[in-house]
Amino acid sequence: MCYTVIVQPPFYASGFLYSLKTHQILLLQSSKKDDSKPLWSTLGGESKVGEEAQITFQRIVSKLLNINLKSKDIHPIYDYFHNTRNKPNFVFYAEVGSTKKFNDLKMSLSWFTFRETVKLPFTSQTKQDIVVGERVINAKWRDNNEAKQTL
Repeated sequence: MCYTVIVQPPFYASGFLYSLKTHQILLLQSSKKDDSKPLWSTLGGESKVGEEAQITFQRIVSKLLNINLKSKDIHPIYDYFHNTRNKPNFVFYAEVGSTKKFNDLKMSLSWFTFRETVKLPFTSQTKQDIVVGERVINAKWRDNNEAKQTL
């Protein structure tokens, strides 16, 4: 008998937490070793062999923030080939009930409204991920509100 083993190429999964109460997203501020301005980014990390993208995002958030997200609360935004990383990137957001403080961690995290993110320094790709994420979330809320009105 001959078996074919399909090996999934490595990928990156990233995204942010979205507070249903405050309509804010959680972002990470990078630490710079030089004098340049620190950039804000989404949470993210590399996949493990055989891991699905949503599970990768769930694992990364658990590792970074010490919180366990439920699969039903994690939603895809979009995916694309990330030229700088030279691999696919899958972007998600996870709905959370409130804006938990993460002061005990060794990284700088803050909650922002989408309007506030306009003033933050990002890479162009991170900015794109956040803009598309906001559109996906707004579309979901519009669809939910329209469905409620037709009942």
